[in-house]
Amino acid sequence: MDDMILFLMRFSSDILAAAIAIVSALAVSLLLFVLRKKIVGLLIALAKKTAGRFVLTEPLAEGFRRPASIFLILTAGYAGASILCRRFLPGFSLESLDTLLKMGLIVCIAWGLCNAAAPAAEALQAARPNWNQTVTVFAARIAKLLIGILTVVILIDEAGYNISGLITGLGLGGLTFALAAQDTASNLFGGMVIITDKPFQVGDWIQAGELEGVVESISLRSTRIRTFKDMEIIVPNSTLAAAAIINCSRMNKRKVEMALTLTYDTSAEKIKAACQAVRAVLEGHERVDKDSLMVAAFNEFGAYSLDLTVSYFVKDTAFKDFIAVKEAINFGILEALEGLVSFAYPTQQLILGGNDKKALPDCEDRLAD
Repeated sequence: MDDMILFLMRFSSDILAAAIAIVSALAVSLLLFVLRKKIVGLLIALAKKTAGRFVLTEPLAEGFRRPASIFLILTAGYAGASILCRRFLPGFSLESLDTLLKMGLIVCIAWGLCNAAAPAAEALQAARPNWNQTVTVFAARIAKLLIGILTVVILIDEAGYNISGLITGLGLGGLTFALAAQDTASNLFGGMVIITDKPFQVGDWIQAGELEGVVESISLRSTRIRTFKDMEIIVPNSTLAAAAIINCSRMNKRKVEMALTLTYDTSAEKIKAACQAVRAVLEGHERVDKDSLMVAAFNEFGAYSLDLTVSYFVKDTAFKDFIAVKEAINFGILEALEGLVSFAYPTQQLILGGNDKKALPDCEDRLAD
């Protein structure tokens, strides 16, 4: 009887200990899970307060907000699993759990750094306006790539694999990989050329062959260009690096060239007066660059007209402003020449010779009828 009572007491004690272990594991895990947002918020607020006005404080702190919350969830699971293993699996080694938690921490740190890369680049660009925006964006993408590669290497090492052997294997397969990725490598080097040579940057209006538009982004492999028809074109960096690029955004002024065609019955005096009137219009507009060459001259005898050449530079390079100035000058020229000269248009004069001269009046009479 005493043995039975002793057995029941031990069994009750084991049941109670197991229940306490399960409740403790659930309580610790649930507590960390519920309070994770408040804990992360306090840590981020403390980090911001400690770092002060450092320009990268905000992007770094916000970049780690979600990864830190996920790591607390992993920590909650680790704590609960540790309590249960110690109680129910005394011989179980916790090294595997420690390794998993450590790998989770590495992934969360890498995740936070990748999240903070782009906002950090934007913060640096805002704090240093003289920095090249394209270089800043490109550097952020390079940083993400390096963080990803480094994270994979560290995780492989934590998993117990031989890194040196892996590197040796990669070296042996490097030639095959390089041959298979020639286009990718050429685009990568093309991107490096674009970044170092700086023929354009994000936001520039460029022309490359038949392609024309505004640069939206530059990545490791390609450049995205938004055309004036609102179409996005993705161009390989190797193509742009080898092309002749016209950067229209770097114009200091824009040139206008046009021809005014006058009828052949316009007298020399009227042609001179027309040239003077056009020059007066150009000199009277404030957005025309007076320091550059302005031309309004009788150029040549055309096939059906007397041609005047008009050439000038506009200070505004933005398309909208440039068109507005050009329109105002065109209206000014039209008003200045109204009633002074007549504009010509393509015409042909048919002259019939020999016996056909007598037939001409008959033809005119028939047309009149």
